Amino acid sequence: MLIAPRGTRPSLRIPSHLAKQDLCLIMSLCSAHLCVIVLFMKIDWKKYLIGEWSWIRPIKSLTFIYLSLLVVALFFSDLIIYQPPIAGYSKNGAQIDTLQTPSGLSIGLFHLPAKPGMPTLFWSHGNAEDLGLLSNRFHRFHAHGYGILAYDYPGYGISEGKPNEKSCYEACQTAWIHITQNIQVPPNLIIIYGQSVGSGPSVWLASQQETAGLMLVSPFISAFRSVTRIPLFPGDCYNNINRIPSIKTPLLIVHGDKDEVVGQWNGKMLYDAHGGPKTFCSIANTGHNDIYMLAGDRIIDELNTFWALQAPNTVACRSRTIVQSRTSKKSNITAR
Repeated sequence: MLIAPRGTRPSLRIPSHLAKQDLCLIMSLCSAHLCVIVLFMKIDWKKYLIGEWSWIRPIKSLTFIYLSLLVVALFFSDLIIYQPPIAGYSKNGAQIDTLQTPSGLSIGLFHLPAKPGMPTLFWSHGNAEDLGLLSNRFHRFHAHGYGILAYDYPGYGISEGKPNEKSCYEACQTAWIHITQNIQVPPNLIIIYGQSVGSGPSVWLASQQETAGLMLVSPFISAFRSVTRIPLFPGDCYNNINRIPSIKTPLLIVHGDKDEVVGQWNGKMLYDAHGGPKTFCSIANTGHNDIYMLAGDRIIDELNTFWALQAPNTVACRSRTIVQSRTSKKSNITAR
């Protein structure tokens, strides 16, 4: 500590190099503080961050949002719609077979024959599923006498290729030809079954083929409109709502009232648009992915009731077909 003599002012000696550094630091801080004050005084930050209000701004914002979603819809929708899991089975699995599509792709196939007098479910499965993951469910239906003919979409399970609307229709058509021509199950003993994304190929097939029935579980009105409700984007696929009015095949729709992925309003719109005999089954407190886990028995019961209503018509139709076939054969013999 330095003590100044009496009558003099105390002084503190600071090394010259430290004094210069401190002075530079103080001047820099003062300059920065002054710049900040000037900026805040001269710049209207509210205008800079928010901008001046005009009707052009929301229009530009909405246009930008729409164009961004349009790019996703046109170029990335398949990545969202189709989510193949890791294959849950192999070519050597029980009841597994393969078919070749007209474009040369090999697709996986699962088949369990129906008990006499019972229909076969022509099964188009939901997303994030394959034949292996559904094996227990297939056997559950089979225990009630139903036959199963299920196929995997391209890119699912052991099926080759990539999934899109066209390739899934081709796989569906290939499996249909197999069950009706190779296995020779008559269409009046086939119920077309589609769940979630599988409702697309199922409704498409039902619009071309008359069968014993059409069963849809958690279906959507179309891939895009299940989200937007109204047509907003070009390139929408699986346009079920436009196809189903022309379908007169008896319809059974099963939909959970807590479906968070494909809202139940989708199933109700399809039900209202269908012009033939129809049944709507709302499953309470079930969602999109847990409907079978929580209400599997209920779904089978609904199918049993549905089939009980259709079976007499199917038997009558089959009897007429047999009579017509025998009459045709007798005519051919007489002609000879």
